Amino acid sequence: MYIIVVGGGVLGFYTTQFLSKKGNDVVVIEENKDRADEIADKLDATVIRGDAKEIKTLQEAGVEQADIILALTGSDDTNILISILAEQLGAKRSLCRITNIEYSGELFKRLGIDAVVYPELTIATQIEEIVRDPDLKGFAMLDEGETELIELKIPDSSKLAGSKLSKIKLPKNSRILSVVRPDKSKELALPETVVNSGDRVLVLTDKEEIDEVEKVFSK
Repeated sequence: MYIIVVGGGVLGFYTTQFLSKKGNDVVVIEENKDRADEIADKLDATVIRGDAKEIKTLQEAGVEQADIILALTGSDDTNILISILAEQLGAKRSLCRITNIEYSGELFKRLGIDAVVYPELTIATQIEEIVRDPDLKGFAMLDEGETELIELKIPDSSKLAGSKLSKIKLPKNSRILSVVRPDKSKELALPETVVNSGDRVLVLTDKEEIDEVEKVFSK
């Protein structure tokens, strides 16, 4: 596949590395010269130094031939704009990194963006799945080695049963992402969401806080 990755940060770098090793033809657009040079030295990918918000840069990268463009910069606004421009210029599909999980999925559908990556909700290697599967709509990544996504069960005897998530006190760098009910249904973690015995919660946490988080849910 011909893939354009916009943004050479941690997510962009490791996504490019992963997709290149899978035999894809990857072009990276990175605005910072030093970072662009570093990526060119370390990865088997074509690197273009430029601003992907500019049409000429996207055209230089061959956007009209792209099977998919991955907008993975650290700015939601930039990623949304790049995704919209890319599809208007001929890219077959676009994937957009978003950090604000409060944005409605309907918004992206109306804008013509095919898929959204929420960096706080899943793991980086799953990007390959969304590249291969047009029906897979959203996922995200964990930071390299320093962050863990763990699943914890609410025991029958837990004092947390019947509690709203807003009342569950976690370490400062940990947050509940979703709740998996006994019937396997999943709910996005909102302050008013109530957990019950038998539920499982997905928690994003620093490696150093895992023990503390486990203690919270073992009470």
